Amino acid sequence: MFGAPKPGDDYRHALMPGEHEAFYFPLTSTDGAVFGILRALFSPDSVREAVILRVDDCVWAYAQHTPLPPNPAPDQDVSGPALALTCLEPWQSWLLRFHSTVRQVRTGTAKQAELEMTFTATGTPEEYHLGHYHQGQQDGQLNGQIRIGSETWEGELLCPRDHSWGQRPVQGTRSWVVASAPGGLYAVTIEQGAEQTGFGRFVTPDGRIVSLQYPRFTAVGEEWLIEDPQTGLAWRARRLTPPLVGYLGPSGKEELRDEPLPGDLLRDQVGPALFTSPERKQFTGILEQAEGLDD
Repeated sequence: MFGAPKPGDDYRHALMPGEHEAFYFPLTSTDGAVFGILRALFSPDSVREAVILRVDDCVWAYAQHTPLPPNPAPDQDVSGPALALTCLEPWQSWLLRFHSTVRQVRTGTAKQAELEMTFTATGTPEEYHLGHYHQGQQDGQLNGQIRIGSETWEGELLCPRDHSWGQRPVQGTRSWVVASAPGGLYAVTIEQGAEQTGFGRFVTPDGRIVSLQYPRFTAVGEEWLIEDPQTGLAWRARRLTPPLVGYLGPSGKEELRDEPLPGDLLRDQVGPALFTSPERKQFTGILEQAEGLDD
């Protein structure tokens, strides 16, 4: 179910038909004022780039789907036309660069955007398996700058990243909740048909890493209660800002927009959150909740 990934697994994999590989770098400031997602999703013959940045309550987005060239780049180069992701050292360091036009989601206003940041790991990676799908999750931080138009933000951001590959189990998935609190907690619950699967880990007050067996999320007013009966886990989470909303279709078809379209399967909400441990220690992180759409 879980274990330590191999160094080479942080590079691109050779994909078979029907398989995908995602390099996912969510980012947030400790107060949630700066939040975003950088993501490259590969199929055997194409890449879908997605960049979403929210700064000062304005949401800017870019998305492009591009065929891969006949001569693919080296495995450590995970780049599309605008979003360049380069592995400097597996499970340790990445260089993230973006340069293109972004549009404000509400108004459609277009501006030039640039991003250059370095990802540095702050925790060891863990690999989880869900059927034929492999997921490597790792806590880290980003340092660098974001420029949108004439405005520039520079500093450090939290980044609980995800690198996953294989046959993605989107079809038949009814819901999921993911809690990522770097340095404290990572918990996932997935509902597929009548079955519910969970995994993750948390850090005890004395620094031990404990694997989760059956994490469960319960909405309590404006908070979430995160529990695991087998380990005694009892954390709380509340959103720091309203989440971004997107819609997910079959593998490779996701988009940030206000309303669903035919073929969409899930409604996804993701944004910064404040997590509180039983010892009342607080962590800033990211909370994601996806729910199936009615047929």
